[in-house]
Amino acid sequence: LNLGLRWEVELPRYVEGDKLNAFDPFAINPVSGTPGVVTFAGRDGVPRTSFNANWKNFGPRAGFAWNSPLLGGLVIRGGAGILYGPNISNTVTTAATLGYSDNLSLVTPSAETSYVLKLANGFPAYTRPSPGTAGFGAVKVGERPTTAVTYFNRDRPSPVSYQYNLDLQKELPHNLLLEAGYLGNVSHHLTANDLTLNQLLPSQLAPGNTQVLRPFPQFSNVTQLNPAIGNSTYHAVFFKAERRFSNGLAFLAHYTFSKFLDDVAAGDEFGDPGSYMDQYNRRLDKARAGSDVPQHLTFTGLYSLPFGIQLGVYGNFQSGQVFSVFDAANSTNGFPAGTLRPDLVANPNSEGAWQIQRYFNTAAFAHPSNFRFGSSPRSVLRGPGSANVDFSLAKQLAIGDKLKAEFRAVTFNTLNIANFEIPGHSLGNADFGVIGTARPARIVELVVRILF
Repeated sequence: LNLGLRWEVELPRYVEGDKLNAFDPFAINPVSGTPGVVTFAGRDGVPRTSFNANWKNFGPRAGFAWNSPLLGGLVIRGGAGILYGPNISNTVTTAATLGYSDNLSLVTPSAETSYVLKLANGFPAYTRPSPGTAGFGAVKVGERPTTAVTYFNRDRPSPVSYQYNLDLQKELPHNLLLEAGYLGNVSHHLTANDLTLNQLLPSQLAPGNTQVLRPFPQFSNVTQLNPAIGNSTYHAVFFKAERRFSNGLAFLAHYTFSKFLDDVAAGDEFGDPGSYMDQYNRRLDKARAGSDVPQHLTFTGLYSLPFGIQLGVYGNFQSGQVFSVFDAANSTNGFPAGTLRPDLVANPNSEGAWQIQRYFNTAAFAHPSNFRFGSSPRSVLRGPGSANVDFSLAKQLAIGDKLKAEFRAVTFNTLNIANFEIPGHSLGNADFGVIGTARPARIVELVVRILF
């Protein structure tokens, strides 16, 4: 039995010289008379740090292993724990530096019907405002804004993950181990992609100059960096068979059946689910995660022949990547929070699809009418599955007393299986529904290594 308690505190970041901006979304701006004021670290009572430290992150842990004679050699293991993640993604670098860098942001008064500037006329005059200026970067409502605000939410919770597992192990003769288990992970407050807070309400979508209707019309945009708004759930069962090296043979086979849901994309995804569309309707964002792989089988084996040759095999079979269908056009005129998705008007997996030139029913998606968000959810489709088998052959030869030469031949994708990538999935593009790429075909590699 293993019991523990971890206390974890992440001290918030700060910038040498306090060259860091913040944002108060509730204070009235003296320039525009609307909510939203840029503030600065270390000035007027604003803390030096980009967010507040969380001092209550206590993570209990519990684990057990039971190997009783009553179980006939069956070992039962299990555990659970609460874990906390970093408050800020490692991908954030020089962000929230308003007033200490040059950044001119212009916005068109009407999307797709007017332009911001003509290059022939040159760029508009711009003077960087000084930090601490009242109403920093703001303009009067109705004037063209020039400043985009990015900031960290000061009272952000830490990402938290509730993890638990149960595992059964049975050792059989001939060094064979069988294992089956369950894994669960429920997470909240995950750091997500940057989120704009300056989107119009769906009820406000209309033609004309909608900039004046935005929550912060004095700025071209207001973006929260790495907002802690992500949620995910993961459940999986797995089966494993392992033979430890004995009499020249070793192998390992592992099969997982799982389901992974979330409502924001991670920094590195297997598929292409995207994240936000309408910040006021996050329900459409909850779907299969980009790394959702419902079925996954891997195996590896090694066999040493009596005359010094080693044969190896590796296999990987898994479900395809999920992806969202995006809309190449933007007719909302509402400054959406992310890439738009079209309307879902029919079954995208209807008969007649699943071909290279028409992988899914492209007629199932339609451009929404003007000034409206589409109804298609995230991760609405899944790409082709993949199968791969690699083989290797190796032999070592002694060269004198101190040198050895190793000769190795490896074939990747030995069976030359065509593993297709996901199709084009932006409505309005020429490749919509068409699979145009695939993973590499068979590759043969010959290697000679000198060991000394």
